[in-house]
Amino acid sequence: MVRVLLVDDHRSFTDLLALGLSAEPDLSVAGVAHSVADARPLLAGGAVDVVLLDVRLPGGGLTLLPDVHEAGARALVLTAHPRAAPAREAEIAGAAGFLGKDTPLAGILAAVRTVAAGGTAPAAPAADAPHLTPREADVLAGLAHGRDVTRIAGQLGLSLHTVRDHVRALLGKLGARSQLEAVVEAERVGLVAFDPEGEPAAPARPPGLP
Repeated sequence: MVRVLLVDDHRSFTDLLALGLSAEPDLSVAGVAHSVADARPLLAGGAVDVVLLDVRLPGGGLTLLPDVHEAGARALVLTAHPRAAPAREAEIAGAAGFLGKDTPLAGILAAVRTVAAGGTAPAAPAADAPHLTPREADVLAGLAHGRDVTRIAGQLGLSLHTVRDHVRALLGKLGARSQLEAVVEAERVGLVAFDPEGEPAAPARPPGLP
């Protein structure tokens, strides 16, 4: 019997996943935690084989990995926004797999069994990020900070017309219908990152640009 600890702050997701795991004859739910702090005492009991861990927990889901390793368990990291950079970060930190939350239940169950057996679950495919010009990246950063086009224009020293042109270009490249949707899509493909408090934690300027 593979004992699985669920660590995710999305309660509806953990409820459904717990039901799916409990229905399997070779899998059992060792516990459910909605924060890293709640998960630590459950791990300390030593009755866990695999930890299904949300990477975007407040404080950083990957901070639990040392406790997972100390407990002799293995971690399978889940994310709503699979991207290459977090997948590499999870792998470096010692996670045995990195899957998107949109993975079908059968795929998650198969990954749990693979990880429990000492294998590595395949990484989630990375979303393709569109190429942005330096100015488009600057405008996107302003939108991510909640600034309107007038304020962005003033901060960048551009005309309002030019900034609106950049916004239209961003909407087209990101397949978005609004500025908010553009920011959400940019976060999904890795052009914008947010810390647990919802503040942009990384520049939207594409890698390699000055």
